[in-house]
Amino acid sequence: MADNKNLDKLLKKYDRPGPRYTSYPMVPVWKSDFGHDQYVQALKNSSQKPDEPLSLYLHIPFCRKRCWFCGCNTTTLKKEGTHDAYLDIVDKELNLAVDLLSKRRRVSQFHWGGGTPSCLSNESTLKAFKIFADRFEIANKAEVSIELDPRVTDEERIQLLKSLGFNRLSFGVQDFNADIQTAIGRNQDEKKTVELYRYCRDEDFEGINFDLIYGLPRQTLDLFKDTVKKTIDLRPDRIALYNFAYLPDSKPHQRLIRPEELPSPSEKIQLFLTAREMFLESGYKLIGMDHFVLTDDELAISQSEGRLRRNFMGYTVKASEDWLGFGMSSISYVDNSFAQNLSTLDQYQKTIEAGRFAVCRGMKLSEDDIIRQYLIADLMCNFKIDKVELERKFNITFDEYFKDTLEALQVFQDDGLLTKEADAYILTDMGKIFIRNIAMAFDSYLKGSDLKVQFSRTV
Repeated sequence: MADNKNLDKLLKKYDRPGPRYTSYPMVPVWKSDFGHDQYVQALKNSSQKPDEPLSLYLHIPFCRKRCWFCGCNTTTLKKEGTHDAYLDIVDKELNLAVDLLSKRRRVSQFHWGGGTPSCLSNESTLKAFKIFADRFEIANKAEVSIELDPRVTDEERIQLLKSLGFNRLSFGVQDFNADIQTAIGRNQDEKKTVELYRYCRDEDFEGINFDLIYGLPRQTLDLFKDTVKKTIDLRPDRIALYNFAYLPDSKPHQRLIRPEELPSPSEKIQLFLTAREMFLESGYKLIGMDHFVLTDDELAISQSEGRLRRNFMGYTVKASEDWLGFGMSSISYVDNSFAQNLSTLDQYQKTIEAGRFAVCRGMKLSEDDIIRQYLIADLMCNFKIDKVELERKFNITFDEYFKDTLEALQVFQDDGLLTKEADAYILTDMGKIFIRNIAMAFDSYLKGSDLKVQFSRTV
């Protein structure tokens, strides 16, 4: 466990709002004048690399009921038939994209997120998979994954997913405690979750992930330790330990959560540190800032070899240079350009039906953006800033290019967050806790910025 006195001092200094860096540049600085025409050009440029594999993302926004803690782009299902109507629009969006690609492209990663992808019927699940498989070549060793809500997933659905080629399942657990689930508007029977997990284990999927959240209302250290212990006993291959971002001004449904029931900042960090210690002592390895994997997992191996990558779909070794997102609010990265779809169902549908991509904002990255993107991604994945690799890859002199950041790097060293080697800066165990703060030092969009953005806290 980290030294409490030193940790308290560092928390007072560094715990403040900041980006999570699932992308760089961060979404709030993307431009509203990046739309259909710019995305078309990006896809045309991507078509010049026909042998490069793609990653695909399908956003299924529907939930039967919105959980109060949720920060995702979702919509509650109001009538039957909505799923198929939505997939018909995705089908049309696929046509727009495929018409601009030069050939039937190979896919190395295909992820379904939401919302609740597993709330689709078996027929709709089959339809959704088919409209992609008809247009892309999903490689034999592709990572094909889906987020599951155990409350709306049964054994028949699992069999269908397996038959379609899904090989990685992500269980939305959050917390096993029933009282905490009540406090976040989610009633998920622990017994059903465990039974479904064990059934999936017996079906021999390549990997099963658990999503846990710390900082939820009514969470205490003892209660969360119980959830962590149960998770360790079940032994999922990967565990995501997310920091609950309480943002009621931008997420009005979070106002249903009683703020007085939330852990204090010091209690919250102890939840994380205790869980981290328990996972590490039980044979898991820390990946990035908040993921844990078994030591024989390919993510652990790739991290030790410096090959780990990260995108909006999570940490991966399969990530392609370009990824295409489909559906409401989905995000694409093509030809060094980000593009995000409209986040309301009606607007998304009307725009696609008019024969135009539903891109509402995006950004073509500059050379400086690409350099900083690479640095921040490597920091988040591999806990280092490799000066020599940056200089070789981008033909720069690190100390000259980042001269405005050298003072901050020295402060991080003085605070015990970094160690300096001849060719690199390496994060310490304490530095891994404050990894977002270190990344912020390289974010050119934060320097002198008056961005009116509500970020979650960095710790």
